[in-house]
Amino acid sequence: MRNTRQPLPSPMRFFTAYAIIICTQAAVVYAFSRSSAFTKLSVGDVTNQFSIQAAAAASVPSERIALELEDRISIPTAPAERGLLLLDKVDNLISSPGDRSINQNILTKINLDVDNDVRWAKETPLLFESDYSNHAIRNDHSETMLRTSIEYEPISVTASTEESSATTTIAVRTKPSTPLLIQSDISLLREAVETYWQHLASSENNGASTKSRFTYQRKGNSEAHLSDIVRYYEQYKLGEKRQQQVSALVDKLLLDRVYPWVRDAFLSKEDESNGDLYVYDAIFIRYNATEAENIGAGQPLHRDLGYVSVNIMLNSQDEFKGGGTFFENQLLPVVLNEGGDASNDIRALKPLGPGHAIAHFSSDRHAGSATFDGVRDILVLFVAVAAAEAERAPKWEVAARLKSTARAYCSDAHDDDGSTMSSIDEQLLCRVRHHRLAIKEVPTDGEAWHYLGMALLDYHNYDVAMQKQRDCTNNCSILRLAISCLEEATTYTPCDGRLLNNLGIARERLFEDYQTRKEETEMSTTDLSRFLDSLRGQVADAFSRSIQIHQLCKQAGCDVNADYESACLNYGLFLSKLDD
Repeated sequence: MRNTRQPLPSPMRFFTAYAIIICTQAAVVYAFSRSSAFTKLSVGDVTNQFSIQAAAAASVPSERIALELEDRISIPTAPAERGLLLLDKVDNLISSPGDRSINQNILTKINLDVDNDVRWAKETPLLFESDYSNHAIRNDHSETMLRTSIEYEPISVTASTEESSATTTIAVRTKPSTPLLIQSDISLLREAVETYWQHLASSENNGASTKSRFTYQRKGNSEAHLSDIVRYYEQYKLGEKRQQQVSALVDKLLLDRVYPWVRDAFLSKEDESNGDLYVYDAIFIRYNATEAENIGAGQPLHRDLGYVSVNIMLNSQDEFKGGGTFFENQLLPVVLNEGGDASNDIRALKPLGPGHAIAHFSSDRHAGSATFDGVRDILVLFVAVAAAEAERAPKWEVAARLKSTARAYCSDAHDDDGSTMSSIDEQLLCRVRHHRLAIKEVPTDGEAWHYLGMALLDYHNYDVAMQKQRDCTNNCSILRLAISCLEEATTYTPCDGRLLNNLGIARERLFEDYQTRKEETEMSTTDLSRFLDSLRGQVADAFSRSIQIHQLCKQAGCDVNADYESACLNYGLFLSKLDD
């Protein structure tokens, strides 16, 4: 979710696009020229200078002041208490006589959507974990399947501060002794994919299905869904033996290796551990650097649907350059140390070799780092959990659905009387409710806090626009609540550059509001001056940290140019207005 400046009329779009390019470049130079780091554009040095400027401007404690000053309350320092206070304010905003019914309708639809996905998965040739008990490998000998104990190791980062040190596990990786696929498996799978692609290329769709169907489409990417490949072999009977081999390979991969590994490494540590593992989707992906030309073949930062994502390497590192999976949380040592440990050695992570895999929580933001030479093949399995009999969907699944469907649901939602929810403020509050419910499911979901803050910010902007005011005299409490929710999000997702850019925008609006109505505030001149100095520093800090994070992501091969330019432009415009 990205919140930039107000959109301009369509006749201006072409000119604006060109102007943004020029202004963004100027904004970067202008922003950097405000610090002594202008002559040395080291990420760490620039960020340290920005942090020094922000600290120097802040003559009062700068953490979470948005609610404290206006409401005359002290935000509790314990995260749980602070979160409950914020949610109580959100509940007061969205409260209505039919709250329980409204919430139940939303959650019922979410659970129905999950049930439909499970039913769809059961109709594919990809087996569920529970199929192990009564299943034999589909091959010539019909031998009983024996599970392999997958040995794996954590991939972790350690962030240290003056007070403490914390280690975060980003992913797990198979050890050399237990690959998920051996070379003959890989050869069979790649041959099956090539045969399937040839079929598509010669069929009526003229090969259209070989193009990427990802949410983020990129030139140079091709894909084939594993269920489609297995179904194609079963349907066309391309040699009974070959068909059985492909089916047996997929069965063994899931039942013998992937499901036991995911359960041991991830699900055994969760409260909701009694569900049935299944494949939400499984995709063979080819990153072709030649077809991608100068941009590199990869995927931008994103989150997957599912519970755990398993990324299996299918060809040797000698066949391509670049590639790998970059995780946002790899930046934790840099971000939590305020840029002090910025390093050029932050690289995308890869399995140990062909047949080996990396697995991670699907909800963790990550990117397919650009493959800039050769061809990289991988198989990605998105493993989900079907709820046990007579139980609701897992909390993490409900939270993910609430976040991803909020806009669409609220656009099509109906009031209690059956009429369409036509007013914009009702739709905005509906979005707020969705993200509030997501936090109820998973209180530490930083993305849900982020989206909640942005829904509140949109509601504030709409309210101000409807009142035809330049400031938020009657509604600053919603703006401050939005800022506090965004600040809360940084507690759980401190390495999200988009979040910090949005936080900078929200703080800047509060700063501009207080600048506009200096004479109306109840604060003394001294208190107001200290508050504005502190808030000015906080705006600069949010934008500068966003710029730093996006720079580090670019170094790791991630395509974050649009987000980086947005943060640079917003920061440059903010600084230019200070000179007016």
